[in-house]
Amino acid sequence: MSDAPLTATEQKEVRAMLLELIAKNLPEAYLDDVRKSAVLQIRRLKADSAGPAKVTK
Repeated sequence: MSDAPLTATEQKEVRAMLLELIAKNLPEAYLDDVRKSAVLQIRRLKADSAGPAKVTK
């Protein structure tokens, strides 16, 4: 898994998800946890789709 920055499209997806949760007045600590989980999941999916030959970490 890489610590590379997310693409603009991935960032938009995370923001859209967070805006929906913010509209529901969820606590800030929960929003931060959800954001971190979403970023990790995106990175994990990118690493998995890269295949074993391309994974560097």
